Amino acid sequence: WNRHTKTKHSAFDWRSVLFYNGHTMLIMLHGADTWRSRQQLKKMIAEFKAKRDPSGLNLNVFAAEKTEGAEMLEAMVASPFLAEKRLTVLERLSENKKKDLWANLLKLIKSKKLPDTSAVIFWEGEIKLNSHPLWETLAKQKFSQKFELLSGSKLSQWIKTEIANRGLEIEPLALTALANHPFDGLWRLINELDKITAYLSKEPEKKIALKHLNLFLDEAGDENIFHFLDALTARRAKEAIKLLYNQYDSGEEPGKIFNLIVGQWRKLLLLKDYFALNPGATSDKAAGALDIHPFVVKKTLAILPGFTFAKLKEIYRELLEIDAKAKNGEEDYKTSLEMLVAKICR
Repeated sequence: WNRHTKTKHSAFDWRSVLFYNGHTMLIMLHGADTWRSRQQLKKMIAEFKAKRDPSGLNLNVFAAEKTEGAEMLEAMVASPFLAEKRLTVLERLSENKKKDLWANLLKLIKSKKLPDTSAVIFWEGEIKLNSHPLWETLAKQKFSQKFELLSGSKLSQWIKTEIANRGLEIEPLALTALANHPFDGLWRLINELDKITAYLSKEPEKKIALKHLNLFLDEAGDENIFHFLDALTARRAKEAIKLLYNQYDSGEEPGKIFNLIVGQWRKLLLLKDYFALNPGATSDKAAGALDIHPFVVKKTLAILPGFTFAKLKEIYRELLEIDAKAKNGEEDYKTSLEMLVAKICR
């Protein structure tokens, strides 16, 4: 779905348009999720080579810091060699501060003198759209795409697909834990999946469980989150707010802090329920039964007495509401968490 043109497009669409004769194509791939946008770029280049340019003589890729205006413009207007199309890829061009480069590029595009045999892909990371010299022009292009960071059910579905592509399965609890782990984008998540895949390749089982995540992910979490929960449990509002702001001041994103809190709250619920059903059970037994790291269990047990099961469920529902409102743009994580702390500590 292209939010600028209000039209739907599919993998078939961009392939057919990119290689359709008689059209100059300008496409912009951008957004915070650089892993998915990079994969899309690789697919488009691979398709171009396979269908139009097996020799690779009609593909030029320019990086921002190495881009010279004359060479770039020459590639864009050059006729294809023994082929019907030429593809030029401009990576992070917004980081190039050469005024003459931008002036000449804008002039070329607005003059509509780019040949019909030319296709140009602008690949960017997360950018300030209105400050991009070509944003107004590129945003109108039907097949320009913005790649937002995945979250919620979309992230879970993406993880399931990625794992299936590796010939593996994943248990529901492990999927939930993986989707809620505070990764900084998909690059880190893919890296961890690579480790788990390599580990399971030598094992008879091919299903990812919580015990496998515990081998590679830092289940201990952020120590400051435990301090924050301690203060929250004891209803020490000033200390809880201060610890929350210490996280912000250290550069942590409110959304990441929120995910850590949700993860810890889920463990509180699991352990509260487990010990209610298994009175007298040891922390090690609980860790084994729930596939939670023993360190986390011991830390969480110190917090449990401060909340009833009903109160834990009530707060967890509020956390889900905060998440929904933040993703819908109604409220932000930072303000909502402050209000929640004040409410709990009243």
